[in-house]
Order: sequence, then C-alpha cells, then structure tokens
Amino acid sequence: MQRRINNGKGIFLLWLNWIIGSGALTLLIVLSLWVSPKLLPFVAFAMQLALFVLIRRNRESDLPVCYLLPFVVSRILFWSGTIMLIIDLLYNYGIIHRIFPAEEINTQIPFITVLIVAPISMAISGWGKIFKHDLSFCKDCNMRFGSPAERGFLGMLYTQEGQYQLTLLFFMCTGCTLTGWIYYAVMYVNSDLNTPDRFVYIGIPSLLWLASAIYVGIRCIGLWSYYYQNVDVTTRRQGYSTMLRYIMIHDNRICLREPDIDPNTMVSSDCKFDIPVSTNLNHRESMPIEEARRLFRSLTKIDGGDIRFMYATGTGNADCDIFHYLCYLTDEQKQQFDSTNPKCDWYHFQQIAEMLNSHQLNTLFSAEIVRLHTIAMAWKTYTIDGKRRYKIKHYRPTFRICDIKDWDVDFNDTRWLYVANNNEDVPFYRMRLLWRKYVNGVGEFKNTNVQE
Repeated sequence: MQRRINNGKGIFLLWLNWIIGSGALTLLIVLSLWVSPKLLPFVAFAMQLALFVLIRRNRESDLPVCYLLPFVVSRILFWSGTIMLIIDLLYNYGIIHRIFPAEEINTQIPFITVLIVAPISMAISGWGKIFKHDLSFCKDCNMRFGSPAERGFLGMLYTQEGQYQLTLLFFMCTGCTLTGWIYYAVMYVNSDLNTPDRFVYIGIPSLLWLASAIYVGIRCIGLWSYYYQNVDVTTRRQGYSTMLRYIMIHDNRICLREPDIDPNTMVSSDCKFDIPVSTNLNHRESMPIEEARRLFRSLTKIDGGDIRFMYATGTGNADCDIFHYLCYLTDEQKQQFDSTNPKCDWYHFQQIAEMLNSHQLNTLFSAEIVRLHTIAMAWKTYTIDGKRRYKIKHYRPTFRICDIKDWDVDFNDTRWLYVANNNEDVPFYRMRLLWRKYVNGVGEFKNTNVQE
C-alpha cells in the first residue's frame, strides 16, 4: 500500500518539479520590476542554492524522482546571475561607457532580465536536449538507482517526462528569446519600461508559465489515471513481485533466446534477444543464494550449476525487485540445456555488443551487459578511489567473458560505475571531484544497491 502511495506521489512530483523549476525563472523575471538590478544577481544565486538543496535531498531519498528539470534550471540561474553581475560591474566601474555611446546607456535599467534569462535558458535546455541520457546528471541517476528498464514503469516514465519537460522549456524560452529581442531591436526605447514593454518582457513569460503549469498538470493527471487504471491494477492483482534473472555463461559465450516472431503479426510482442532463464516470485526483501540455485535447478533441470550473485535492483519506485545472477555451465550442462532449448544460442561478447548497438537486445539484458562490462573494466583498470592500478595512462585491459569466473569483483557495488566515469584518466580529475561534491548538487557517491 505504501509503495502504491509513493508511486502516485512520484507522478505528482513531476508536475511540482515543473512548477518549481520554470516558476523560479518566471519569478526572477517578475521580481525585476521591484528588485534593484544590483541585487537581482544575488536573488538568482539564492534560488540556485535552494534548488541545489532540493536536488541533494532527492539524491538521498529512497524514492527518487526525476530532478532533471530543477538541475537544468539551477544551471540557468547560476549563469544568468553571473551575466547580470558582470553587467553590473561594467556599469559600476564605468567600463560600459568605453564600449557603448552615452546616449545608448541607461544606468537605471542596466539590463532587461528576460533578455538574459531566456537566451541562457534556451542554450542550456538545448544542450540538455542534445546530450539527453549522456548528461552526467542522468548517468549519475542510472548508476545510483538502476537504468529506466530496471526501475520499471515509473523509471521509464521519469526518463520520458524529464526529457519532455526539458523540450517544453526549450521551446518556451526560444519563443521568449525571439519575441524579446525582436521587440528590443524594433520597438524598444531605452528610457523606461512602458506598458507595452512590460507586457512583452514580463507579461508574456508569466502567461506562458501559467499556461504551461495548467498543461503539465493536465498531462500528469492523465499519466496518473493511466497508471492506476492499468499498471497499478495489474500490480495489485498479481502482487508486488521479485524477479530472478540468470545470465548463463559457457566458455567465452553467453546464452540468449532468439526473439519470438509471430508471422501473423507485423510487430512481435517479444522481438528482442534476451536471456532464456528468469522467473517471478512473490515479493521478497532478500534472496539467499541457495534458494536462487534451487530455483535455477527447477527451471532448467540442470544439477550442480555454478550460480553466483551478480547484483540486485530494488529502488522504492520499481515495479518489482530484481536479482541478477551469473551461471557458469560445464560442457555437459551446456549440452543438456541445448537439447531442450532449440531456440537458444550462444554468443561471443563482440556479437552481443553489435546487437546492443543495433537495439536488438531486451532492455533489461542491455542494462545487465553494460553493467557487467563497465564494472569489470573499471575494476581491472582502477582502484575504488579512481587511481590507476598500472602506471600507464589510458591503459585498457582485455575483456573476456570466460575470465569473469576467476575475478573477485563486486558487481553489486555501484561505486565501480562511478569510477568508470571519474578516474585519473579523465581530464581535471581532482577538480571534477570537488565540483561534484560541493557544486554539482550530487554529493559523495556511495553504494546504493540493495544487498543479496
């Protein structure tokens, strides 16, 4: 029951994030009517600090929500405040008079806030749209809480809506930028803000924000309704569950089941390569390794398989907890499995990598194989604090599936995912550590996965 309430709250928080994020930008523009231009940059910095605290609190939460928009807005506020502060300093020290003629300067209105905030918002939100899931902020979320596929329906929803809100912000700011600067070039007289000026520079952004708040609210109500009429009904009928997934390895290859293609349909319901052995159980907080071995034996009829725990995915907003295992088979066990599973085949890592790049793999298996390779390479190359094991810069060790059995690496430790992206081979490594800890709103990276 509590998880159901939290999931509904998570959908509501998507709307609240839009209100807070876009509202902060709109509020900064409206406050320019009454707040001195010399104080306005510090108002922007104060708002940025408030969003910083919200992002940090979300990172430490057991029920994280997509805070991509507040993160992007915090960057917009920082750079907007910085630009406004620079303009104020140019006026205070008289430098502006050396750049522009005296008749074009108005010391009472050194800048029009929306003409600074809107272009910066357009640029930063556009930057977010271009990089999408490659943003360091999104990568960090995936490292801490699992990929969208591993987090279930709400994980996919957060990913989709985070990018959608970023796109909406981009188009709104693009409209404000074009309208504001065209009006400035054609109609604006640099003496005072008259009624038409206030409508263009204050009224239009405010009306856009109000309309967007209503629109995003209606959209979130639709998402909430869909969740409770479809996903939640199924979940309540079946109960929250625990999934076990077994990655079978023989020699240097991994076993995958071929897609089930129905010739009578244009689109198959299961048209991706995936592991052949998995099962769903009633929800469990933990899964003893002996129980996992017993279930594997009952599913495959293989006795004595070498089953090892890989990692677990169990965030509070997932549809179910997922336990992932590595299974090493002997020649005899492989032949026994192949004889009863004609639709399964064994693939080398290079073949799997090619299928991954061409989107032929199931999303869960894609997350598993990426994690397997990423952590293995990080463990072989660096220590847990990101230092190189070998004094060879950019050294890349070999990766062979058959060697995994002999490695003493904890795939459940999410810190290795962080090390893979933040290590001594990354430019400005130590500066990045300080920036991440004290500025980025992310904080120290800890192992957040549930234990076996």
